[in-house]
Amino acid sequence: MTASETQTELTYHRLRADILNGQLRPGSALQFAQLRETYATSMGVLREALTRLAAEGLAVSRAQRGFRVVELSLKDLNDLTDSRVLIETAVLREAIDRGDLDWESRIVSSFHRMTRTEKHVGGDENTVTDDWAQAHQSFHFALLSAAPNARLMAIADGLRASAELYRRWSMPYETTKRDVDAEHRALMELALARKSDEACEALAGHLSFTRELIVKGTGSARQ
Repeated sequence: MTASETQTELTYHRLRADILNGQLRPGSALQFAQLRETYATSMGVLREALTRLAAEGLAVSRAQRGFRVVELSLKDLNDLTDSRVLIETAVLREAIDRGDLDWESRIVSSFHRMTRTEKHVGGDENTVTDDWAQAHQSFHFALLSAAPNARLMAIADGLRASAELYRRWSMPYETTKRDVDAEHRALMELALARKSDEACEALAGHLSFTRELIVKGTGSARQ
């Protein structure tokens, strides 16, 4: 990896973390002059990092207007959630059908790491640590990792990245606290038991819970 590639990678991860933790708020402009000063890097590095974030759905690029952090909306959340349920349940069904012992081991080990990783920052239940967020992503990836369709896997990965912003912003709306570990354990056990229908139903419910929390917490109707 060249020095330029290393700088781009570092800048990308810093920007991504700042978007997800709310330092760069949804809908805010990502102005190159300010970003160059904040992240002490070049225009070229910033453009590459922002282009990568746009591909993940965390930033948007508009002609002649530069980049902005993606805006959150109920319509987009509905579209995103429906897309994830459609794609990820299809991929999970393939994974359960094709999964071998290595696939089972990846699920168990990633679940163990996730449940043993500190989740909240300083005891604040409205935030999660970056380590837990990464472990959470790895668990969901492991569930689907035996699926043979690389294009569907890539779509699922992209949708999951977009959903991460909503998941983090949904936490203050959790008026009814969810037992996330129990949800993940149920997913793991159903997948390992090769119960495709039940596992897909559990995954659909798990993915839909964020939308339900935001709708309930904001008093918004589905639209």
